[in-house]
Amino acid sequence: MKQYPYLFSPFKLKNVTFRNRIFATPTGLTWPDEYSCVPGHSTVLFYEKKARGGAASVTLGETAVNRVDCVRRPNADQILPDFERLILPKKNWVKITDAIKRHGAVPSIQLSHGGQFSEPFFIGGRNPIGPNGFTKENGTVVRAMDEDDIVRIANDFAETAWHAKDAGFQKVMVHGGHGWLLGQFLSPAINRRTDRFGGSPENRARFPMMVLDAIRQRVGDDFLIELRISGDEHQPGGWPIEEAIAFVKMVEDKIDLLHISAGDYHNSDHYVFPTIYQPHGCNVHVAEAMKKAGIKVPLVTVGAMSDPREMERLVAAGITDFVAVGRALLADSDLPKKAFSGHEDDIRPCLRCSNCIGGLYDGLYQCDVNPLAGNEIYTVKMPEVGIKKRVLIVGGGPGGMTAAITAAERGHEVTLVEKSDVLGGTLKFTDVDSHKQDLRNYKNYLIHQVNKHAIDVRLNTEASLELLTALNPQAIIVASGAKATILKAKGADREHVFHATAVYETPEVIGDKVVMIGGGLMGCEVALHLAESGKHVTILEMQNQLAPDSNIVHKAALYEMIEKMNDRVLAVTNAKVIEVAQNGVTYLDQNGNEQLVTCDTVLYAIGMTPNDAIVEELRLWPDWESFIPIGDCTGASIVRKAIHGGYFAAMDII
Repeated sequence: MKQYPYLFSPFKLKNVTFRNRIFATPTGLTWPDEYSCVPGHSTVLFYEKKARGGAASVTLGETAVNRVDCVRRPNADQILPDFERLILPKKNWVKITDAIKRHGAVPSIQLSHGGQFSEPFFIGGRNPIGPNGFTKENGTVVRAMDEDDIVRIANDFAETAWHAKDAGFQKVMVHGGHGWLLGQFLSPAINRRTDRFGGSPENRARFPMMVLDAIRQRVGDDFLIELRISGDEHQPGGWPIEEAIAFVKMVEDKIDLLHISAGDYHNSDHYVFPTIYQPHGCNVHVAEAMKKAGIKVPLVTVGAMSDPREMERLVAAGITDFVAVGRALLADSDLPKKAFSGHEDDIRPCLRCSNCIGGLYDGLYQCDVNPLAGNEIYTVKMPEVGIKKRVLIVGGGPGGMTAAITAAERGHEVTLVEKSDVLGGTLKFTDVDSHKQDLRNYKNYLIHQVNKHAIDVRLNTEASLELLTALNPQAIIVASGAKATILKAKGADREHVFHATAVYETPEVIGDKVVMIGGGLMGCEVALHLAESGKHVTILEMQNQLAPDSNIVHKAALYEMIEKMNDRVLAVTNAKVIEVAQNGVTYLDQNGNEQLVTCDTVLYAIGMTPNDAIVEELRLWPDWESFIPIGDCTGASIVRKAIHGGYFAAMDII
């Protein structure tokens, strides 16, 4: 008997059999061809890896249904049909459906329309359209859709679905949530129409129902339609669960699967991509409500799902029929395969940092813990190891452990030295922080992987030229990390002043009333941790915003948490600290006026300084063949830099 008999049981819908109950959500990391918008080779390999990893269904993300008024951003929206220029032969799409099918998964594609959030720059300078006419803050004029538009776009969805079927897709996911066009019509917070497409829930549902009817008529009864909705929009005046249930009852006979998500990309995107401040399985309550209301169509539940044990429980209890997994399959596309074979401890945990989706906004669209997510083509070009080398890794943090694991998997003889008595580096604090369960799981995963590989781990060992002479390594990777930048304000040497990490290392020294100097990501997250333990914290940040180094999704969640904790957390921006006094901290506010915040403990988190002295010392050893510093010792940054640096440095030892 397999460990997860319900999760890995097949499920047949019409003429399609899903091999298990795990769906791969339409997460991106895709790079369509800039001219034709068809998937490039990197995109094919990305989705093929999910299929090979064991997912039952693999869905391509946000596919625009026309070029006229649909596209909202470049290189994220693929376009199946091209009604203006027939430049998209079926073979460009068959290559990706075939890549998914040959590994036993069902290929699916998400169809969407940006509506009022489409951008003129990407739609030939035309105005975006939506349920209502209005002018955006940036001056863009949104045109209210008339009935001709409604009929035309319903037909666009239908034609795109037909092209998908013709290209070998076995299912389409119609995007009716997250604030896209169909969701804009459904939402009472957005739809202000007074005609038959606005007002009552039935009227607001009319256009989405027309879309579903048009698709069914075009593709026939043997083709699967999955509808994705936001069961909870998490915005004022948004769709209540009662309306969501009523809508599903209206369309139940028009669809084959109901996919329940949450949030709105533009007002509550941190609910679309649940952050560390939300529980795993945060949308399960909506699925339960649907089942209790008598919804019979098979349900797909999504929302920070990563634990196979919890997935099994949900399916076994009949709460959901399928579990959709997004970022956890970016972190490890082999999650289903590893769970099914009893190797759960080898599943690489997702951090829920949202740097993947957040990277859309800063140009670095990657997974922090999986260097190959979206970079699968790298392995095609990577040569095998020619001669096995003696490799020394200096530092047992995330970068050093990643380098050691990768080098050992490549067959090298690896020694890892760490000056402290435990592995983990800067991630050791996760054992204490109330919101760092996911990062703690990842730290423990790395330690487990180090211990299961043939790696000579030497704790309480400092790297030195003498050590190098004794070990005689051919390749050296230095991951010596960084140390806290010291506060230099007047009075910073007082006995009640500590770096923020003291909260985890010596919590007994922290008083009840705290000033945190530095409102970056670390300062804010430590402040929230303190507030949840009953402390009162004032954050003083010299810039005009908190956590400027955080991605847009995580930042929104962080701000929301600070607002929720405003009885214990006060944030002051544009604050220049002058002096740390015995009874508090003096600072200049944004108007140049001197202010005093009283406290009994002062903490600071004002950045990190690379531990680069040891790098230069070890570089002097004359007998190395390759010498690669990685991570924070090359300039303090986020954990991704260390992990990716460690992986690629080890891969370069050939």
